[in-house]
Order: sequence, then structure tokens, then C-alpha cells
Amino acid sequence: MISIISAFGGQHIQDALYKDMQGQNMVFSLEDCSNGISLIMAVEQHPDVDVIVIGHTVVKDIETYLSQIREITKTARIVLLLNGKRHQYIQEQYEGYNRRYNVEDIIFEGDGIDKLKILSIMNKGRLTVEQEIKEEIHAENPSLAEKPVEKSKENSIENQTGKSDVAEFDIKPEAKPKREKPEKLKREKPKREKTPVIDIKPKKKKVLQHKSADKCTVISLFGTTHGAGVTNMTASLAEYLVMNGKKVIAFNLSGGDEFRYINGQAQYRDVKSFDISEFEKDYDVILIDLGTPYRISSGGKYNGFSDGYDYRNIEFLKKSSLQIVMSLSDAWHIKKCEYFLTDEQWAGQISNSYIFLFDTEPPKSLQKYAVNMFDRNSQSFAEEIARLFLTE
Repeated sequence: MISIISAFGGQHIQDALYKDMQGQNMVFSLEDCSNGISLIMAVEQHPDVDVIVIGHTVVKDIETYLSQIREITKTARIVLLLNGKRHQYIQEQYEGYNRRYNVEDIIFEGDGIDKLKILSIMNKGRLTVEQEIKEEIHAENPSLAEKPVEKSKENSIENQTGKSDVAEFDIKPEAKPKREKPEKLKREKPKREKTPVIDIKPKKKKVLQHKSADKCTVISLFGTTHGAGVTNMTASLAEYLVMNGKKVIAFNLSGGDEFRYINGQAQYRDVKSFDISEFEKDYDVILIDLGTPYRISSGGKYNGFSDGYDYRNIEFLKKSSLQIVMSLSDAWHIKKCEYFLTDEQWAGQISNSYIFLFDTEPPKSLQKYAVNMFDRNSQSFAEEIARLFLTE
């Protein structure tokens, strides 16, 4: 029996499909998911699901949900129902869904919902072995690579003197989740002042051991969940520091190739591994994008390393002067962050050199842990980075 999870967003498609599924080897495991949150929870409850059908009304930030689903299951067939007609979407978008998330089955709703087409695709069941390894084949074939697009601009952080610097760099050409855009480390006074969770008085902060001008500072970044903005924060920091006179190189160890889309002033490299000692003499700052190393459930349960992740990359955290942990403030993501604050092994190694960054104000339930937490868009975080790197 082929098990199916759907997220049609209240379009009543599932009810219409029930009649046509009578006597066929298919069954909906749950009622229709009405939003992205319930979809992810449903997949976590049924990780052995065969087919996942997703309507466009549920996944406005589609790559966030696709990446989280692929962390839970690599074998489920994902069917996307997109609004409009095929010619309204750029070809690179299909290739991105295919290469990054192994999604081939896309249905366009411009001419109405084709129930028979949906049933035909669902009847294929889960992906075959050949389809599962296709992503690796694409990665090894340069002819399938996507082409970079035009440069976009982002603002950088404001330094303590009140003078702002503007960093310009390219971003991944495909439509990314809104959370994944390079973070604006504010150079303007926020319209609404937020009280920083951590008081940034120098006497309460640890001075980086490699802060002196003749030493190289190593900064590692990783996410507690996919879509938290690790790559974009890495790029934002790299360009900000370059614009303030630092010589910067950034390495992407997440397993992806996002850095090839960046055309900034810093140096960017997508690598599987590298030796820090080979670059310390030539650069002021080395940034390391570690991606999302772990699979943590919404309930805060550790489920091992992310599929295909090289566990040896975690050793770079020990070699870094500053560790930045990217997190999300949504209720279903809080436990994922809390795992790193409560786990015996992690809690013992997290010191004042760790900074936890959230997409909004840090959750109040986490403030009791007394670690460095900031809204990554806040003035307090901008001032903290300026203090660490731009003041003597």
C-alpha cells in the first residue's frame, strides 16, 4: 500500500481524489495538512511515507519545507503543485528543485487541477534506488550546474563610530526562502527599539584571543535547523569585514555549492575540507560555513548527523575563536535550539565565545540559559560585531 501525505492548503483536492482512489493501492495517511507547520510535523510522525504532495498555497517559502522534508526522508517522492503555467517559471528553478531536493514531479495549476495526473504520479510510489543517487550524479556533472545571475545588494553592519559601510555580493539565483536571504546587519537605527537579551558592556564580554592585528580570527557558523540562514550570514559577515579593511576568506563545508553564486569582495570557496594553517598567514579572518550538521526533531530529540554530512567538520568549532549558531524563533524550532543548551556534552563546551542568532527576538523561554543571544537584525548584534572586530 502506497502511503501519502498531502498539503493542499484547504483546496479540497484530497476529498475529490478519494473517490478515484477506491480499489487502488494508495491511501492518505492523514487528513490534508493545512499549512507548512502541520506538514513537517506529519512527515516527522510518518518518516516512512511514500509520497508527499504539496500545494503552492502551503509552501510560499518552498525551499525551507523541501530542505526540512529531505532531512527526514530521502526516499519519499515529492510532488509539487505550482500556481500558474510552466512558462511563468524559469528553467533554473526546476533544475534547482531537482538537483537539491530530488524533485521531478511538478504539476502546474494554470489550466486547473488534473486529478488523473496527480493519481498517476502518486501511484509511482517512493523513489527508486537510481533516483535516490541522482543528486550525487548531478553534483559530479558540471554540465548540469546552474548559471549565476545578476548581483544583488545588501546593507552591512554599523560600526561603533556611527559610520555605515555597504557590502555588495551575489546571492544564489534561485528563489530562496525569505529566511535565507543575506541578513541585513542593520546600518540604520531600528524603527522599533528592542531590548537586547545580552548586555554588551565590554567587561562582561570575552575578548577574542586572536583579535590583534597580526593574528587571524577563525569564525565558524552552523544552524540548528535548515533554513536558519547560515550561508547568508556567512556572506554578510564576510562582506562587512572586507568593507572595513579586513582580508577575508570564507569556506563552505555544508556540502552544497552556494558560494559559487557570490561575487563579492571576500574570497569564497566550496570545499569538502581544508587546512586552516595554510591560510592563517594570508588572511585576517577565516569564516567557515558548517551548514546544518545535526538532525534534531521539533521535540528536541537528537537523530544523528544529517545525511551525508562529514562529522569531522565539527572539529573546526574547537579551532575557532568565535562560534555563531543560527536558529529560528518559531515555536516548533525552539526545542531544536534548546537541545544544544541542555545536552550534557554541548552545554559543557558552550562558552562566552558562542553567539546564538535568531530571525526575531530570542525566545523568552531560552533566556534562562544565560548565553549570548541576539536578534540577528538588531542594533545590539551590529554593535557587538563592531566591538569585537573594529575596536582596539
